[in-house]
Amino acid sequence: MTILTFEDGVVKLGDAEFPGILRSLSVSGYVRFDEQEVDNASGTVKTPLGFEDADIFMSFVLLTDEESDCYEKLEKASAIFREVDDKANPKVFSVANRHLLARGIRQVVFSRFQSSENDRMDEIHLSLGFVEHNPPIVKTEKEQAKSPTPTELAEQAENKAQAAPEEDSLIIELD
Repeated sequence: MTILTFEDGVVKLGDAEFPGILRSLSVSGYVRFDEQEVDNASGTVKTPLGFEDADIFMSFVLLTDEESDCYEKLEKASAIFREVDDKANPKVFSVANRHLLARGIRQVVFSRFQSSENDRMDEIHLSLGFVEHNPPIVKTEKEQAKSPTPTELAEQAENKAQAAPEEDSLIIELD
């Protein structure tokens, strides 16, 4: 899995440096509500149900310099945004950033890519959006939800019947 790191205004995806200069990073979290309309009343009743995945926004400036122009940097950034994993899904990135780790965010996936420019400067402003990725814990849930088969129940009963008494058992003889 590729690691997304942020240090001194530079963003890296694995060993590759993301083009541009990081200007800002913001993280938004929301509560998930169940909304129900109430008869003969205006508005809705909101019941909190938990938390939505966090949204992460980063803004960059892509400058023209000796190495490349802002459009070449935009092409490179766009290619990174469009990278997919081996199942043709958008890539999931593990994060190594104190701000995100302090918010409990460990993995993210791209959700937004927006660029803009004006006619005064030879630079492009780039906004990236990520959403927190919380992978399902499928294996654990399946194991907990699994009902034992009749064969497994019979084996468990047989194993308990054959088991010797525990050494720390207390045996009391009555006369």
